[in-house]
Amino acid sequence: TPRTLFPYTTLFRSVAYHLNGKPLEAFFPADLETLAKVEVQYVEMPGWETSIDKIEKYEDLPENCRKYVEFIEEFVGVKVGWIGVGPARESMITKAL
Repeated sequence: TPRTLFPYTTLFRSVAYHLNGKPLEAFFPADLETLAKVEVQYVEMPGWETSIDKIEKYEDLPENCRKYVEFIEEFVGVKVGWIGVGPARESMITKAL
């Protein structure tokens, strides 16, 4: 959840995994020796240095937090409807689908 990404100035999001130069799409290697050879491809994104645990509306999230949520939506092809902004069970905000 975005709440666990505060206060990082830069976020690194893994977007692909490769083994021997070939993309891994359906599985991860089961043995540690092969797994150690897996290369991770990252996308670097700006983070945010403001706590979001008191925020109640999506529109009030820091701009980079909203961009992170939108990146996840685009990357996985599914709209995000709920966003955790704090440790409490009720620390959830909704985002219009």
